[in-house]
Amino acid sequence: MVKSREEAPSPRRPFVWLILALAALAILGSVLAVKDRSVLLRWSVFLSTDIGRGRAVFQKKGCIHCHAVNGMGGSIGPDLGEGKPSSVAFLVTAMWNHAPNMWAYMRAERFSYPTLDYEQTAQLVAYLYMASRLDARGDAQRGRLLFAKYRCTQCHSAARTPGPHDTTLTDPQAVRTPAAWAQAMWDSAPAMKKTMQEAGVSWPVLESSDLSDLYAYIRSRLHGSSLPPPMLGNPEKGWQLFQSYGCVDCHGLQGNGPGSPGTWRSLTFLQLGQAMWSNAPAMLAAMKERGMASPRLTGNQMDDVAAFVYTLRYFDPVGSAIVGRSVFEWRGCNRCHGKDAQGSSVAPALRGQGRNYNSISLATALWSHGPKMFERSQQLGIGWPRLQPSDVGDLLAFLNTPREQRRSP
Repeated sequence: MVKSREEAPSPRRPFVWLILALAALAILGSVLAVKDRSVLLRWSVFLSTDIGRGRAVFQKKGCIHCHAVNGMGGSIGPDLGEGKPSSVAFLVTAMWNHAPNMWAYMRAERFSYPTLDYEQTAQLVAYLYMASRLDARGDAQRGRLLFAKYRCTQCHSAARTPGPHDTTLTDPQAVRTPAAWAQAMWDSAPAMKKTMQEAGVSWPVLESSDLSDLYAYIRSRLHGSSLPPPMLGNPEKGWQLFQSYGCVDCHGLQGNGPGSPGTWRSLTFLQLGQAMWSNAPAMLAAMKERGMASPRLTGNQMDDVAAFVYTLRYFDPVGSAIVGRSVFEWRGCNRCHGKDAQGSSVAPALRGQGRNYNSISLATALWSHGPKMFERSQQLGIGWPRLQPSDVGDLLAFLNTPREQRRSP
């Protein structure tokens, strides 16, 4: 019997394998792209959104009927602005702790229950987070005294008729908002520095609430007692400005030094403007030494820069899964969801379901399922647990940790 020769490899086979390999890479790439896009949507909604969208959600969903933001809105619930900078964790826990009262009031008044999806919740929290940076109303009378104390009257007239250096004090747009006022002062700083040096006047270093009170005084002369409109800066535009104007060359985004934007996160708009003003001479000198021109802001650019600065600390708090397990028990969550959040006949599992929780998804779930949770807790005689802002990071770490699988004997 004659042995058959081994078949010679087909010249087409390597080409076929190459096509299959490229197709597999293309499929893998598309899967990773979709996965990466979902991560960006989950973590970067605030960074890419216009704050005005959150304000629209606040109005459309009826929040404004009960709550004011910096004096504009209802008076049934607390004002959600008032110049008290909040963290994401603070906003989420405040929503959780006060939810039963809100639900009871809506039922009593027969208000329709508003629904919120993830993106709407993200926009709403972003708006409230930013609104909390708007300064509380300053003391106009004290501002009038400061205007004389810092020798502002030497160049600026206290009357409505403009003097030679009064453009920032007589233009209603320059004092329309705290950010606009900070922007006008920064843009005027180079010319003011030169004029003050020629007049032998030292640069005033403002303290405490000085700029807030000065702003209240100047604004009252042009706008009376009306409230400033909300700040609607765009953080993406702010980041572009932060780069194009060279701010990033001196103010690194990492670290906690006095020049780091990370240290500005707890400042209100006017406090941020006050820091810029007090350090203006040193900043102008540093820019001159580097051969940089002082950037002149236009339009609402200060709003955008401030919005970007505040996003640098807009993220979920870090936490410990070990502590989170204890917090889960301390707050009574385990009574319904099980010791390991594995679920029970009363409530669903929260871990091991392929979910990834963050502060926004936690708030969204609360608003969507909270009324049923509250009703169930009342039926079981369990009080509504109160959360602390420090609980959020630990709870998220615990819920995002996979459950341990029991080993078969």
